[in-house]
Amino acid sequence: MKVAEVTELPMLLMLPMWLLQWRVVKPMKYMVAGTMLAAALAIERGWSMNIGGGMHHAYSGGGAGWCIFSDLTLALRKIRKASQGSVNKIMIIDTDVHQGNGYEKDKLTFEDNQLYILDIYNSELWPHDTSAKTAIDNMVELRCGTKDGQYLTSLESALQQASRDFQPDLILYNAGTDILEGDPLGRMSVSLEGVIQRDQMVFQHALSCKCPISMVLSGGYAAESHQAVAKSIENLLTVFSLTWHD
Repeated sequence: MKVAEVTELPMLLMLPMWLLQWRVVKPMKYMVAGTMLAAALAIERGWSMNIGGGMHHAYSGGGAGWCIFSDLTLALRKIRKASQGSVNKIMIIDTDVHQGNGYEKDKLTFEDNQLYILDIYNSELWPHDTSAKTAIDNMVELRCGTKDGQYLTSLESALQQASRDFQPDLILYNAGTDILEGDPLGRMSVSLEGVIQRDQMVFQHALSCKCPISMVLSGGYAAESHQAVAKSIENLLTVFSLTWHD
C-alpha cells in the first residue's frame, strides 16, 4: 500500500509482493546502497558519482514523490558513524527542480546543526513544504521558464554565500536534470549546456573548498535527460582530469 502511495501508481496494488519487491523496492534499495558507498568513496578518492539515487522527498518517517528511502540522510549518517566523527560537517547542494523536503525534514527531526543545505528549485512546483523550508540555510527560489542566465547567476551567488557560511567535510550533490527545457515535470528552460555548466560550477566549488564531493542524479524526465547526464559527466572528467574507477 505504501509503495503504491509513494509512487502514485495504484496499479502496483495488484502486483504480488514478491514481484513488487523485485521490480520496485529492491532497485531502490540498491540506489540507497550506491549513495552510501559513493559517500565513502568520495572521502577516499576526493570525488564519486552514484548513477542513481537522490531520493530527496523521502524522510525518516516515510516517503513521497517516487522516493521510498531517504538515501541522502542514510548516507550522511552512515559516513559520520563510519568515520568516527572525522567527517561530520556535511553540505547538501540540491539542484533538482523540486524542493528537497525529505532530508530537510530529517535535519529538523534530528536537530542536525552540522548539516548545511543549499537548495535551488522551482518554487511554483510541488511539494510547497513550508515547514521544511526552515531547515534550508541557503535557499534560491526560481520560477517556471527560468533560463540559463538567471539560473547560473543565482547558483553562482548561492555557492559564493555557501563558501562564506560553511566549510564542509563532505559535499553531497543532488544533480537533477529536471531543470532541462522541455522537462514535463520541471517546467524550466535551462539548456543542455546550462546543465553542464551547472555541474562544473558545483564541482569547482568543491575544489575551491578542498572538499570531497559525491554526486547523485535525482530527477530527470525529459527525453534528453540521459544525454545531459552523459555529456555532463564527460565534461567533469575532462575539465577536472578525474580518473574513473568502477
